[in-house]
Amino acid sequence: MELKKQIFSKKIGAYRLYFTTKRNYIPLELAISYYKALISRFKKYIPDTGGLAKKIGKEAVADIKFTFGPSIYKQMKSLKDNPISRVHLESFRSFYPVYDPFSPEIEISIVNIDTKGKSATFRFKNSPFLSETKDFDYHIYIICGITEGILERELKTNVFCEIKEIHPSDKKEDAYFDLIIKLN
Repeated sequence: MELKKQIFSKKIGAYRLYFTTKRNYIPLELAISYYKALISRFKKYIPDTGGLAKKIGKEAVADIKFTFGPSIYKQMKSLKDNPISRVHLESFRSFYPVYDPFSPEIEISIVNIDTKGKSATFRFKNSPFLSETKDFDYHIYIICGITEGILERELKTNVFCEIKEIHPSDKKEDAYFDLIIKLN
């Protein structure tokens, strides 16, 4: 296995310890703390209204390795073959957690769907990025860009996503952000 680069070893005293070259687990709490530190420093040193963070998120879609499970992939494939409709907007809730690994317990509700079924407003609650400050709101804009990029790629149509409101709160149940998705 060492020859295949699947493991490596270190000699420590009289012992040789073996380690896997593929590290599959980083505690979520640790990953979030590192990510929050980076996001808040980017905001501090590169102040922006979120447009740059959204652009970065949208362009990152090409480089991030998303893994849609068979049921999500099947659902996305069926959406491609149908006219853009309310169903596309409602199905968004089921595949969103796939590309926001920092928010596995996020709650998504539909606040509004227009009468033509071409746009919807979604409310996100229970995000670790909705504390009492807006220090981490770049994450929300990055996710907005990723959402736009994935939907455009998968649905092969123009999509516009925007953040309508970010409402941080020291009370977790009162914190939320609203995201609008418009389909052409």
